[in-house]
Amino acid sequence: MNLPQIDVIIPCYNAEQTLERAVKSVLNQPQLGTLWLIDDASSDQTLTLANQLAQQFPDKIQVEQMPQNSGVAKTRNWGALQTAVEFIAFLDADDAYEQGALEVASAVFAFRPDISVVRLALTPINLAERYANHPNFDFAWQHMRMTCGGNVVFRRSFFLACGGFPQEELFKRFGGEDGALGIATTKISGVATLFNEKGVLHYCRDGMHAERLLDAILFQQAPESITPQDMAQAESVTVRICQQIEQLKCGLNSVNIGIQPLVLERK
Repeated sequence: MNLPQIDVIIPCYNAEQTLERAVKSVLNQPQLGTLWLIDDASSDQTLTLANQLAQQFPDKIQVEQMPQNSGVAKTRNWGALQTAVEFIAFLDADDAYEQGALEVASAVFAFRPDISVVRLALTPINLAERYANHPNFDFAWQHMRMTCGGNVVFRRSFFLACGGFPQEELFKRFGGEDGALGIATTKISGVATLFNEKGVLHYCRDGMHAERLLDAILFQQAPESITPQDMAQAESVTVRICQQIEQLKCGLNSVNIGIQPLVLERK
């Protein structure tokens, strides 16, 4: 049985130092369809590098540029709109796939048509000792694996039905758009986890978004700039995604198929 191919979308913003590593890891995946490099109006040489890589691999790499800096959610969503394949994966420009990562995801979709989302293993590289040596690290890292935007593979139709990654201004300021979508998917679909297989190498650095999650879980240190109102808004986005999928299910599962002439009665 031939396994389905997967298009990979990498949002790129000022990523000239790590992009080539990420691209090479994608090109090494036999299940790769097309790699989409979406530059988010970088101010360094990211776009130049992306175009150079596309010239080297014209059959595998496509480059798009956002007209202005729009944030990672909109950049990822734009990439998802460019492709027309059945399955799409998202990888961050500073991370890398292990050999065979897309193969295991593709196998899940091939043999489990009821699955809409696959979560790949996420291995931290160069993680600060204050996190790695914490006795509850494994518990905290499980949250990262289930909400990160860079280790996920989607059935594209399901991803689009969810509305993609939420683009509210709140997430542009604080991050967390991948978490809002990730939590929603666990409430409305089957999410296959492949945490004992080959997956994604997550290269850690000071100031990364993962630190906020790890600090909150391991040290009960929530950023002071994030208010309870912000948290409530983020949770409402997850609720909205769930509601719109439930509404879609209602229409798709209806026995009333076809043209239905209706007459409105006004009182």
